[in-house]
Amino acid sequence: MGPAKEYIDQYLKENVLQSETIHRMKHVIREFSLRTPKVLVTKCIDGRVHGSKLKGYPVTTIRFGRTDGNIVSTNINNFWFWNRIDRVVNDALCNTPGMPALFIAYMHRSDIPGLGCAAHGGNEEAARAAIKEQAEAVRNVFPKEQLYVIEGITNTDLMSETLVFDDGTIIDSQEIVANFGFNEPSEIFHSAFLKYQIKDPAISKNVGFKTPEELFSGKVPDFYADFQTSLSLKSFLIREISGIISSGEIDSQKLIQPDLFHAVYQKLSGIKDLPSTLFPSLLYQIIWNVAYTLNQKRKLSKLPAEERWKHLDHAEELICYGEGFELLQRNKAVLVKTGRGDDTDALLVAKKVLEKNRQNDPKPYPPIIHLNVEISGELRSWEDFNENVSSRVNTMVRNLEAVFKNQEVVILTTYSYLDQKRFYPIHTKLDTRISYPTDVISDINGEDKFSGIGLKTKEAFYAGEMISST
Repeated sequence: MGPAKEYIDQYLKENVLQSETIHRMKHVIREFSLRTPKVLVTKCIDGRVHGSKLKGYPVTTIRFGRTDGNIVSTNINNFWFWNRIDRVVNDALCNTPGMPALFIAYMHRSDIPGLGCAAHGGNEEAARAAIKEQAEAVRNVFPKEQLYVIEGITNTDLMSETLVFDDGTIIDSQEIVANFGFNEPSEIFHSAFLKYQIKDPAISKNVGFKTPEELFSGKVPDFYADFQTSLSLKSFLIREISGIISSGEIDSQKLIQPDLFHAVYQKLSGIKDLPSTLFPSLLYQIIWNVAYTLNQKRKLSKLPAEERWKHLDHAEELICYGEGFELLQRNKAVLVKTGRGDDTDALLVAKKVLEKNRQNDPKPYPPIIHLNVEISGELRSWEDFNENVSSRVNTMVRNLEAVFKNQEVVILTTYSYLDQKRFYPIHTKLDTRISYPTDVISDINGEDKFSGIGLKTKEAFYAGEMISST
């Protein structure tokens, strides 16, 4: 298990370092979330459609649901599905009054034959039907004033998005790129914005006092590659766009390329019954995705053929089961969340994808499965820990046992906090396949031994050890 241990060790170190950035930039992320809706996104388990980067939303600001092919039972008995929606709706009612929550159900496709959604056998019509059924079911339960529902299509080649609204309006980032003839992500911004340092002193400091033009330069632009820079710019852009729309200074704004800003604004203005409070965030998301698509296109053009193909095709290295994996990069993992109504079906699809990937790119260790339980509150007592972490881990391990029966695998079991995204390794049952040596709850795993302070101390010690060893 030596190579597997080395892989997991490096994997966890990267996670701890990124979670440190989240902690340091918590105030910036909060500024962003104050101006945007509470968002729930459902997607496929495909690792190529991972995360919130292409939408311009910082980590922790979007909740995700993931099932194979985004196939999910919308029956009222599917507690996990409907509870996830109720959480985001209630969050909006309490914290963003006057602004509905946003629900987007995504399918994905590729322009390259054979690289579409494996769960649907590459059948785009079947993939579209799955999200359409889901969107209609949710619309029938929640009014637009509480929850606004959109269907989405992700192109996994360029990471462009197509948003389909309930009145039939379609906004396609790839089409916008073609119509405007953009070639570089910087072209979507106003020349006055690109040329000078950002006036906000805190944001300017966070991006190293560079001009936006400098942040777009180089082989790998800091605008996207540097985590702190990207978080800062997201917060700055949503603030500026919100200010432009609320002031009505559409024609005089000097942030976004004027024709692009006007075109997207007019398109959104024509959508029937679109709540006005969603205008800034949707306009921001579309413009960000146009730039992100151009960056992806630029990146692909510079990759050698072999690397380009690996980037476009499935290349996931492990299976991630549960919640809290948003910090992982694209194509790192096949992502399986609870909520389909039958987790083992999604795990079987994930297993097939990983087995195929390992045939094309053999590894010196057995398949690795990372199971994570994410919680949103504090763990103050053993009862809290048992109910919210230990028992859930054991229930989910049972699903893994059913799918990977008699197969050699390495299982990493962890928990994380919603606002932190740091994986804390734990052992909640005796299983030789759960092999990572660190156990954050060792010595406090019991009613008489557990304390909230003791757990926080163990968590801090673990993080400190990981950081010091990098």
